[in-house]
Amino acid sequence: MNYQATANHPHGLEEEHQWARILSTGKPAEGMALLFIQKLCTAFHEFEPAWKVGALQEGNLDHFRNRLAGRAKRVLAVLEKNNLAAIDGAKALAELVHTIESAETMADLASLAEKVHAINHRLCDSLEKTK
Repeated sequence: MNYQATANHPHGLEEEHQWARILSTGKPAEGMALLFIQKLCTAFHEFEPAWKVGALQEGNLDHFRNRLAGRAKRVLAVLEKNNLAAIDGAKALAELVHTIESAETMADLASLAEKVHAINHRLCDSLEKTK
C-alpha cells in the first residue's frame, strides 16, 4: 500500500490504514459508504467536545437531533442503494437513529459519540471484507 498515515496514535494509524485499504480496492460503493460513515463519525466527534466546552446551547436540540439523525440516515441510504445494507453494523446504526431522534437533551446526543464510533468500526471492518 502506498499511503503514509499522519495519525500519531496507534488507533488512528490503524483507522487511516484501513480507510486506505478500503479505498484502494477501487470499489466505488465501498469507498462512498466509507466517506459517509466517516462524515457521521466526524459529526459526532465534533459535536461532543463542542457541547462539553459550552459552545452549544440546549435550545438547539431539535436542530442537532435532525442533523445528526440525517447523517445516520444518509449512511443507511448509501448502504441500501449499493447492496451493502446487510453488512455488520448497519442494523445497529438503524436502531441508533431512533435513539438520536428521541434524545431529550444535548448531553444525551453527546453521549452517543462513542457508540457511533463503535458502529463505525463494525461498518468499516465489514466494508473491508466485502467481496
